[in-house]
Amino acid sequence: MRSFPAHVYADSRYIVDFTTFCVKMKSNRRIRPLRERSVQDRAEGVEKTQQPGDPSPADRRVQSGDGEAPAGSGPAADRMASVSQFYTYRLHKLVTMLNRQMHDELQARYGFGLAEWRTIGVLGEFGPLSLRDVARRGAIDKAQVSRLMPGLIRRGYVDRNAHPTDRRRASLRLTEAGRGLYEEILVLGRRRQAWLVDELTEAERVTVVDILDRMLARIEAEPAGPFAQSKAAE
Repeated sequence: MRSFPAHVYADSRYIVDFTTFCVKMKSNRRIRPLRERSVQDRAEGVEKTQQPGDPSPADRRVQSGDGEAPAGSGPAADRMASVSQFYTYRLHKLVTMLNRQMHDELQARYGFGLAEWRTIGVLGEFGPLSLRDVARRGAIDKAQVSRLMPGLIRRGYVDRNAHPTDRRRASLRLTEAGRGLYEEILVLGRRRQAWLVDELTEAERVTVVDILDRMLARIEAEPAGPFAQSKAAE
């Protein structure tokens, strides 16, 4: 079974809070021209005579070969009709619940949260690193890493070696105590991963990892995504 690096399984604060948008449609009470009203009235007459479950006129044209299916239609589009069906909504909800689960466990056992664990996880797998590289590899805000680092150093988990000419490039690495903590929490993380996919078959697990890898690669390659063209136009 394939597995993610430890830091990927921990807190995912880089995923921004998901906000649902409610759009209120305002009725237009202006008097429409006679021709416009008559066209709409005829359309409404068709809708009134159409029984539930009957195909729409556009659907009948598609079925008869006289028309084309509208863009964005079909079963896949229907599943994306509401915010709660968005892939991003589901991913955010899953990550939020997993983060809460791990945060509570870390607080109860060690007295710190997910950001500290992710920092330890990144240093455990990739260290020694500069503070900037810790933030980049762990997808943690650099200012947040800067704030929590003194506490990890005071507790004896991280050692900081100053750079001879540039303090911003100081090398951070786990101490022996930090390495032991890393290995201990890694066991908890692996146990949680096993629980999360326990009801999936081996083939399904491989598929999930493959899909996540491909989506991560897509967003890393195209950070602006579908909004790239609008940004370029600006």
